[in-house]
Amino acid sequence: MKRTVCIHLGSAVLALFLLLLPRYASGSGTTYSALLLNSYHSSFPWTDGVTRGIRSTFESRGLRVNLDVEYMDTKRIMSVRSAAAFAEYFRAKYSGKRPDILLCSDDDALVFMLRHGRELFPGVPLVFCGLNNPGFIDAGGDSHVTGVLEVMDIPGTVELIFRLFPGTRNLALVSDLSISGMGAVSLARKALAPFLHRLKVIDLLGLSGEDLRYELSMLPPDTAVLLLVYFQDDAGEYYSPARSVGLVNSAGPFPVFGLWSMMVEGGALGGSVLIAEEHGAQAAEMAVRILQGTPPSEIPPVTDRHLTPVFNHGEMVRFGLSRFDIPAGAVILSEPETFLYRHWKLLLANALVFSAAFVYLLALFVNERMKKAAEKDLELKMAQWEGLFRNAPEAYAVFDGANDIVTVNDGFTRLFGYTPDEVAGKNLDSVVADSPEIKAEAEKISARVLSGEVVAGETYRRKKDGTLFPAEIIGVVFPMRDETFTGFAIYRDISERKKAEDEMLRNLKREALISSVSARLLEEGVRGGVPCSLADLAAFLGIPEGCLVEMDEDGLPVREFSLAGGMVETLSPPEFSSGISRDSLNELVRHLWEKGRLILEGSGPGDAALPSFAAEILQVWGAPLHIQPVYSGGAVKGFLVLRSAGLALSHGDEALLAMYCDLAGSAFLREERMNLMEETGRVLDGASRGIVEILGHALAMKDPYTVGHQINVAGLAREMAQKGGYDEAFQERVYYAGLVHDLGKITIPSAILSKPGKLTDIEFAIIRNHALYGWDILSSVDLPWPLADIVVQHHERLDGSGYPRGLRGDAIGREARFLSVADVVEAMTSHRPYRPGLGIGAALDEIRSRRGAWFDPEAVDLCIAVIEEGYAFDGGSYRLFLP
Repeated sequence: MKRTVCIHLGSAVLALFLLLLPRYASGSGTTYSALLLNSYHSSFPWTDGVTRGIRSTFESRGLRVNLDVEYMDTKRIMSVRSAAAFAEYFRAKYSGKRPDILLCSDDDALVFMLRHGRELFPGVPLVFCGLNNPGFIDAGGDSHVTGVLEVMDIPGTVELIFRLFPGTRNLALVSDLSISGMGAVSLARKALAPFLHRLKVIDLLGLSGEDLRYELSMLPPDTAVLLLVYFQDDAGEYYSPARSVGLVNSAGPFPVFGLWSMMVEGGALGGSVLIAEEHGAQAAEMAVRILQGTPPSEIPPVTDRHLTPVFNHGEMVRFGLSRFDIPAGAVILSEPETFLYRHWKLLLANALVFSAAFVYLLALFVNERMKKAAEKDLELKMAQWEGLFRNAPEAYAVFDGANDIVTVNDGFTRLFGYTPDEVAGKNLDSVVADSPEIKAEAEKISARVLSGEVVAGETYRRKKDGTLFPAEIIGVVFPMRDETFTGFAIYRDISERKKAEDEMLRNLKREALISSVSARLLEEGVRGGVPCSLADLAAFLGIPEGCLVEMDEDGLPVREFSLAGGMVETLSPPEFSSGISRDSLNELVRHLWEKGRLILEGSGPGDAALPSFAAEILQVWGAPLHIQPVYSGGAVKGFLVLRSAGLALSHGDEALLAMYCDLAGSAFLREERMNLMEETGRVLDGASRGIVEILGHALAMKDPYTVGHQINVAGLAREMAQKGGYDEAFQERVYYAGLVHDLGKITIPSAILSKPGKLTDIEFAIIRNHALYGWDILSSVDLPWPLADIVVQHHERLDGSGYPRGLRGDAIGREARFLSVADVVEAMTSHRPYRPGLGIGAALDEIRSRRGAWFDPEAVDLCIAVIEEGYAFDGGSYRLFLP
């Protein structure tokens, strides 16, 4: 406590020293000389106030200034002779001297300095204050002159009159006839102009004392007096501010107001006035700036507008005014001193002493209370920590710098099985990690913790009974005051969490397995998908042996997928299930339909707990067995048999088995339906081919040459498609379309079809309609190929010059483009009764010349390639249908 007080006291002394040091340091520099010339005498209140303001400002700014003060005394002595005498005195005293700065107060001093100062002190800056007539500096035009103009707040003072005496109707202006007095009267007349509707102004100017008293006594009672400047009567007798105010007050019960603080000090009631000291301080601030290097030309003259409501306490009492009647912030002068005011320093010193003693005693009291509160808080925290340590659900162990156990909590006893007495003083790792598998790792962790590292992680620890369990551990040390440290080890058994994590991972693997099984069965079917998926399922469950049995509609096994040693073999006909009687299979299926699954642990013969059919099943596959039904199409269409010594499956694994069997049943059903669809497709495909061949052969009765032509065109078009790498479906479409591409000619008269000469335009137009007739016939038949659309386009050309619709480019199907090329080549090559064949060379030249214009470039290139590789038309195609 004493040490703290000394520190604070020393800090305060140092701060005070640092605060005062700049002031004294700044005063140790240059010493300036200044000359102050006052217009009035030394005891004049305004002059003394201005002088005090200048001196105090120089001191507060830390400047060393030797200030010489002179007084012109123009209030008491004002004549040409006295002015000349003062000028001679001034010249004799200051000739040859050059002050650093000149200051003057009020108009007379400024006029004197402007007249004589340039001669006596050329180039020395001049700062004025108390100036009423700004025309003096305007006429001088000197850049070395600046200062503070004085302002009279006549409107503000009139507002105070109305505030304090609302019934005032007359205002008496009192002034002498001096230059200052008449200037004040002139300013008053201008300032009072806005108030003439409320006030009657009465001029009392240049009167003697007795005349002034008489005139005032004759004024009505609702009059207030504004004392402007009355320092001389008509005979030239000097009146001090106190004497002039006393004269007016003696004339009647009128409130007297003034425009300077000296009037209020002299006994006037009040006014909005300038404070002499503040006015002088403003001028001194300008002088300081000039002494510090600022040229006077850069400091323009300013008007002092720091006007303050000031009141005389005695007059306030006379007129019954209180502090609440005057404006807030107003200054009250001549207020009587109270006991507190007279002895405030002594009282303040005693108050400080008593306050310090009280603070000291209070600090002692508070310190004692805080000490007791801290002790209680420490006891509470110790109890809380002890309770937290003892009752924490985790295992806590406190150890020292040698890693020896200091104490353990109840959670440690519950987890590891040791009591605190059993482990106290023993090495921590020898207690919780006394096992070859984990001891080295535990010692490394302890070394890291003892080095100051905070260690957190998961590992294994050993219980008292030797059980290893997964644990989450935290190790940390805390330094003590004696440069030792204490360590804390926290253990949490995370066996259940690990089980949950393992189960979560197993669920993810189950989901992945189901996705894999589903994809395989969907892509590879039963034959390819079941063996692989069954092997994956057995590997996941850890089951070495089993069998998936598929049954037919009659409930008899038709196929087996036998599992042994991780490999699956497909057996058809079945091998194992064929050894089970029909009745036992029916009973098994019924049981699976009703119960959903069957678990056979195995037992002796005649065990009443086993179903009647269980003996045959156990004889085939052994025990224990898990049998899961395979549903397909709303019935049991098989079953899955799994055999393993540790067959107890979890709920998730049983759900996995059920889902696998459902997928297998769906695969069985899909395979059955696909087989049925393939068989149906084969029947329909054969029927369609038969229909097309019948339609093609039907034309032979009318034009056998056309039928042979169709067969050759179909063969060439198929070879072209095969050469181009098109699939079998495309090849079938162009082939069967080729077989019937001229089927529409069956409606054309034979005379036109077999006419040996040139066809007429009408006959050719009839021939051109055969493509449309073919479309009409084929579109009425439901075929697996779009033959009608191909046939109707086989005479279209890429440039739109073909028929019957004039199609262009990609609007013509690719199959029709192949047929159009094969049709032209075969027609030009083969013989007709009415003309011989033109030869294969002419036919190939024709399609080459029309490549890209009439015929598809790819089809042309493929046709040429096929012909050049040795393809030839079969002449027997014609002979087959000739009579």
